[in-house]
Amino acid sequence: MVRKPGGSFVVSSPGSTVPTLGGYPMETDLHALLQTTTDVREYRRAIAVQLALQGTPYATIREVLPVSKAFISKWKKIYHALGTDGLRIGYRGSESFLTATQRTEVLTWIAAQSPCDIARLRAHLQDQYGVVYQSDQSYYALLHAAGLSWKKVQASNPKKTKPRSLRNMPN
Repeated sequence: MVRKPGGSFVVSSPGSTVPTLGGYPMETDLHALLQTTTDVREYRRAIAVQLALQGTPYATIREVLPVSKAFISKWKKIYHALGTDGLRIGYRGSESFLTATQRTEVLTWIAAQSPCDIARLRAHLQDQYGVVYQSDQSYYALLHAAGLSWKKVQASNPKKTKPRSLRNMPN
């Protein structure tokens, strides 16, 4: 097993077309996943499965990757059932209500409005695109993307106002 300082693995294929991990041949689909993933969780899953398939004792894998025996068994089983697709992170977020073109149009519209507030934005989105967000946070995100900022009004500056107990004290 080849470890870099700091605990990471060296994935290499010196002088060979077969990718290796620690001198052992790798599954080519796992090699492709390790070369393309940017998610640490996917990378850890793939390394654990590859080492297990090479016959590395679970105790060694657990020591090197700080994972449990159940983690190794679970992802090895999923890999056998689904391949590398099973090792990938499943949740990728929800689909946007606005297409990229529509979002650009909305941002341009926001920039053209002299004062733009949530009520106007909400009405525009509903009238033009039939979109109604459940949370105001989505409207704030659009305003922020358009370069606008906002702050709720405060009655007074809390840093400048003396606490009530100090106001009545003589100077």
